[in-house]
Formats: sequence, C-alpha cells, structure tokens
Amino acid sequence: MDVGYQVPVTALVLIGLMLLFTVITTWMFRIQKTSADYYLAGRKVNSFINASAISSDYLSAASFLGVAGIAFLKGFDGIIYALGFFVGYIALLLFMASPLRKFGKYTVPDFVSERFHSKGARVLGVIGVLFISLFYMAPQMLGAGKVMGLLLGMSYQAAIVVIALIITAYVAVGGMKGTTINQLVQFWILFGSMFLLAFIPFVLKGYTYTDVVNFIQSFNGTEPITNKTFVGSAYIQPGYWLTNLKDTLSLLLALMFGTAGLPHILVRFYTAPDGKAARRTVIYVLLLIGLFYILSPYVGHVMRYVFLRSNELGLSPHLTKWLAENGKNLAVPVAGSYFGGQILLGIVVAGAFAAILSTVAGLIIACAGAIGHDLVVNIFNPDMPEKNRVKIARLASVGIGLLGIPLGFAAEKMQIAVLVGLAFAIAASTFFPVLVMGIWWPKMTKNGAIAGLLTGIIGSFIMILGKSYLPTMLQFKNPGGFVMVLGFLAIYIFSKLEYASKKEDALPPDVDKVMAILHGPEQT
Repeated sequence: MDVGYQVPVTALVLIGLMLLFTVITTWMFRIQKTSADYYLAGRKVNSFINASAISSDYLSAASFLGVAGIAFLKGFDGIIYALGFFVGYIALLLFMASPLRKFGKYTVPDFVSERFHSKGARVLGVIGVLFISLFYMAPQMLGAGKVMGLLLGMSYQAAIVVIALIITAYVAVGGMKGTTINQLVQFWILFGSMFLLAFIPFVLKGYTYTDVVNFIQSFNGTEPITNKTFVGSAYIQPGYWLTNLKDTLSLLLALMFGTAGLPHILVRFYTAPDGKAARRTVIYVLLLIGLFYILSPYVGHVMRYVFLRSNELGLSPHLTKWLAENGKNLAVPVAGSYFGGQILLGIVVAGAFAAILSTVAGLIIACAGAIGHDLVVNIFNPDMPEKNRVKIARLASVGIGLLGIPLGFAAEKMQIAVLVGLAFAIAASTFFPVLVMGIWWPKMTKNGAIAGLLTGIIGSFIMILGKSYLPTMLQFKNPGGFVMVLGFLAIYIFSKLEYASKKEDALPPDVDKVMAILHGPEQT
C-alpha cells in the first residue's frame, strides 16, 4: 500500500449502509408469483421511478468512471463518449420506446420472434442478448475491481469475486421489483457524487473551463505519466486520438444507436404501464443523463489540470501515482479524495459502487430473461407452470452473475469506456437495425430479420475479436457504425429477395395487425 494512504473509513460506512439498504429491499420484494413479476415488476413502474432506474442502469462504470477517465487521458476526443451515450436516447424516444411497450412482450428476442413468427430469430436474439450483455458486464467488473482495490487495498481478483457474489444474490432474490428500487436509490447516490465533484472545483475553487483548457493548452513541461497520452494543444483539439473520419463516425454511430439496442435498457420499457408512460420515461431520462454528461467530462479535464500542477496544488504523492498509472479509470475517485478528503471520497466510491451494482443487476435480469423466458420456456417448454418459470429465472440469474468473475479477470488491463463502447458496437449492429426496421417497415420479412441478426452478431465478432487479421481499411477502433450499416443492408436485401420470390406469402400473416398495435392508439 502507498505511503500516505489511509483506509477510507467514511467510504466503508457509506457502502455498508447502501448494501444494508439493498439487503432490506431485496428481502421485502423476495416473493414473485409470476415471471412477469420477476422480469418486469408487474408492469407497474411509474415514469419518474423508471427513469431514475434506467438512468442508474445506464450510467454504468463506463459513465461514472470511464467518461471522466477518458477525458482525463485523451482530452477532447474523449468527450465523444459522453455525446454518443446521451444522443442515443433521442433515437429511443423517436423510434422505439412507445411501440415496444405497446407490443407488450417481455424481452427483445420476444419481439423478433413474435413479429416474424420464427423460433430461429428468437434463438439468434438470445445469442445477441448474451453477446452484448456479457461484453458490457466485463468493464463493470473492471470498475468494481479497481475501486475496491483503491478502497481497501485488496487484490483485484478478490474484489471481483466479492462484487459478483453480492450482485448475484440480490438480483436472484429480489427480481426486477427489488432491483428497480435499489436502482432508484443508487442513481441519486451516483448523480449526487458527480454533482459534488463538479460543484466544488467550479464554484468553490474557481476552476473555470476556460482557465483549465487554457492552462493545458499552454503546458510544455514534463508530466509523470506512464500511459500514452496527449498534452498541450493536442489534448484539446479533435483528431489526435481518433485520427480519421472513419473511426470517428463509426464510434459515434455505435454509441448513439447502440443505446437503442441494449437489452438491459430496452427491457425496462416493458415495465412501464403503457406506451405514453414509456415515452414520458425517456424524456425524464434525457434530462437526468444530459446533466450528468455535462458534468463528467469537466471533472476529467479538471483532474488533468490538477495533475499537471500537482506540486503547486498539493496533490499528494499516492494520488499522483494513481493518476499516473491508472488515471483512465481512477480520475473520479482521486478527484473525490483531493477535493473533499475522506468524506467526499466515501460519497464518490459509494457512487461508483452504485453505478456498478445497478448496471450489472440490469444485465443479469436481461440475460436471465433471454435464457429463462426465451430459451427454456418458449423454445423447450412453453407449458411450464409459472412457479417453475420463476425458479428458472432465479437459476439463470445465478449462472449469469457468476460469469462476471471470469469476465472481470479478463478485463483487468483494459479501459472501461473503450470496452463498453465495444458492447455498444454489438448492440448497434445487432438489435438496432432489426428493431427499427421491424417497427417501421411493414415489408420486412423473416429472412430479412435473420440476415440482419446474423450480420450483426458475426460481423461484430469478426471485427472486434479478429481485428488484427483484417486488412487495414477494415480495422476500426470501434466497428459499430460500419457493421450497423451492413446490418441494415442485409435486412433490406434479404427481405426484398424473399418478397420477390414469394410475394405476399413472404410477409407474416398478421403484419397489418402488428403495425396497428405498434403505431395505433393504446390498447385497453
């Protein structure tokens, strides 16, 4: 442990209180009589509570730790993550929230299966949910390991195991009802933390954005940092990290439209009472996360400013070391310790835990729905009694939660926001094209849906995990935008081909009825 480091007792107390609240809430909502209760909280969550829960679900370790971290490390180019994460909800509001809720199912695979009457599309949807969610879970566990290491000086691996067991237990017992209440409280903890991190330097210290940026631009000294980074004018100008238009557009498209394809976000719209409530929820979410994404890049830039002036501003040696070695993930906790000592560090670490707990809980619920509801029930045993369906949901939750342990181990050396961006790439490529076209294009066919899902899943897999084997022109920092365009093309081409060969028989027999449900007045 670093010289000068003290165990943050306040942080431990606050986290203990948050976990105690989680345990009490989970126990209160431990009884779920139906699978709708477990997966969707009985479809009775009001708009403001739902918006807070969605915001908590969405403002993951990538947002709470990663956006400020990448702004600290990469400067202007890092802000694109905050922009992309925010703009995605506009696409959700305009194109998807209300129709999905009106359709009235449980999960994203439910939609593609029922819309096109295809078990194959449902299976591909399950694969897509698991692919996206597990990719998304890895950076959350990374954030948990880093914060626990900072907090207690415990090993990264031990921290991953502890967090995975805690989250798995409360999701498996409490289901969506308990998770929703916990996420409501967790959102206001993490939002309050980020607000204080911006308020103190801006209002109390007088670190205006202009002063911060001007100093960084003029800096020409030597900074003690082990990460490859940019200083001076390069730090505040676009294009030094995202060095070409191809990478920039693909990343921005992935972040924007990946939001509208994230299973753990989409499933929350099924918890709304009706389509109007779903739309109202998105508007609240835009207000809440919009303010958050204004604050978090500022915190990252301020910490770069403090880091460059560490001797003059009295940044302690152990905090300087943390920024130098892992500022990409620890800029926010260091800001809490520097600006508010033990108390603010405790609040910030509690906020980081809230972000991680809420997001991983949402991911577990989404995956459990894909396995329990879509695969086990709808594919293998449609006549399963409700009591057994709830048991399957709990078992699936346990299995997915424990998978967080090896995922966290594998992600140890990565940057949180970058890794989450890849999950967004898969979501943008896989579900966004199929959902948008399925909602708005009546002539989309079963073969088109299957082609779009296959293109997104296989294309993302190859371009992310097989990147080094591809030609240079096909190597992207984030391939989401590129594969998403291929997905739309696949849907259009294969739908047209099927329609040309079968004419009217190519379309689902109830397509007019489905379109009336999606876009007509609310069903009563």
